Amino acid sequence: MILTAVLRLAIDDVRTVAVAGDTVSDLLAGTRAGAALVAGVTTGAHTADQLTHAPHTHILPSVHDLVPLLTENA
Repeated sequence: MILTAVLRLAIDDVRTVAVAGDTVSDLLAGTRAGAALVAGVTTGAHTADQLTHAPHTHILPSVHDLVPLLTENA
């Protein structure tokens, strides 16, 4: 799904993509797609402990915490 979005949006480099998700499979998808930022959000389906065991760059308490990361990496 991530790579489909990259292709449809004509993004040149998947390493410029950020993925945020609340499940282990979201984090796996972001990592496998090659996204530079893969953030697990603990306000959703899986706990922080579950998300920590999946590949990720960040574990966040809320999706609102994603905004500073995006502006920091812009």
